Amino acid sequence: MHLPTPPPPPSSTRPAPARLLRRLAPLACALALSAPTACSKHQDKGTATAAATPEAIGASECRACGMVVREQPAPRGQVVYADGERAFFCSIGDMVHYLETPSPRGAPTRVFVEALTPNEDPKQTNTSEHPWIAATDAHYVFGVAREGVMGKPVLVYASQEESSAAAARYGGHVLDYAGLQRALVHGEPASEAAHHH
Repeated sequence: MHLPTPPPPPSSTRPAPARLLRRLAPLACALALSAPTACSKHQDKGTATAAATPEAIGASECRACGMVVREQPAPRGQVVYADGERAFFCSIGDMVHYLETPSPRGAPTRVFVEALTPNEDPKQTNTSEHPWIAATDAHYVFGVAREGVMGKPVLVYASQEESSAAAARYGGHVLDYAGLQRALVHGEPASEAAHHH
């Protein structure tokens, strides 16, 4: 007569609690070590999200000339670097020239400018804060006569129509951001920079 083989003792099919802990310990350590990384990634994402939006000028001084930015007439600029550092500028001309100098922080991740309202007279000094838009989305009028600003005067508008109307009213040439850089930094005549637009 053949007797059935008895089942193996429970300790061989299931790990004992001590053995189970030894097997799970590396996994637990890996999870514990990855938790701060996950948190820091979340915090970095939060910092990047905050850096992706413009901030109020507050009591900032112009990074180029040291003047109190809020006391200067709009349009003004602000730059955000990858580490979240923010620099404000009292004029668009100051900002564009400043950005031509290499920074130890690297290239900025975002550049914002204030957009003037279509009916705003640039001969008036308006220091109130204006809406901020991405510098590459803005439309610029360069070559206008305007007193009280640092560097060569530049007007900024949110649309092509607004900038064209301002150029017709006050003079100057409508440029995109790249054309403005060529005109301000490289001395390209505004009429030529406008043709690249």
